[in-house]
Amino acid sequence: MASLPSPPFVLIDGVHNYRDIGGHGLPPSSTSSVRRSLVFRSADPNRASTAGVATLRALGLTVIYDLRSAPELAKAAPVAIDGVARVWAPVFEEHDYAPERIAVRFRQYASSGPDGFVHAYADILASAGPSYRTVLLHLAQPCPTPCLIHCTAGKDRTGVLVALLLSLVGVPDDAVADEYALTDVGLAEVKPAFIERLLENPALEGDEEGVRNMVGAKSGNMLATLEMLRERYGGAEG
Repeated sequence: MASLPSPPFVLIDGVHNYRDIGGHGLPPSSTSSVRRSLVFRSADPNRASTAGVATLRALGLTVIYDLRSAPELAKAAPVAIDGVARVWAPVFEEHDYAPERIAVRFRQYASSGPDGFVHAYADILASAGPSYRTVLLHLAQPCPTPCLIHCTAGKDRTGVLVALLLSLVGVPDDAVADEYALTDVGLAEVKPAFIERLLENPALEGDEEGVRNMVGAKSGNMLATLEMLRERYGGAEG
């Protein structure tokens, strides 16, 4: 984890894939960029060490939005952080959407192209209205405070929401997709464990190539998802 590029990554002991979504430039005609130190994203932060919790507090976080389902919470209960509110905003309240379970629902998710990801991300969008609304209302305040958004891996449910946020403020598709692809770097340390568990899943039948695709975060997956977003909803604002 110590070798992760900073920015955007922040080293939090015990937490993977923790990074700031700020700093991305808007179109060339604009001199603005996405505000830093306002929205952070990560994998499950509930294994943060004592030192990691201290770092989280030092970042000025006021609220953590947990997008996980009830079955996922039962496996890894939230850790209290003094002065930081925790808001449960599940995308799928009762369905376990951890990486190991996605394979059962979306066998095509492990195919070599982006189609499986687009299918899965369309399912997230169709279910995430109440969940994402909670975060959007926080950020729509006149003076929003720093927040963390996470799911289990910080890749899919979190990744779709972050893509929406960046698209809403005008970040070009290529930059949105590049930000999404940083998850490959952020999860590099834990990918072998994800792959090992997934290969034990009968739904994947030992398909190592498919599993490696499934745990990846290729920019093409997000570019195809953004195209689906335009076709189905008229874009991020729609």
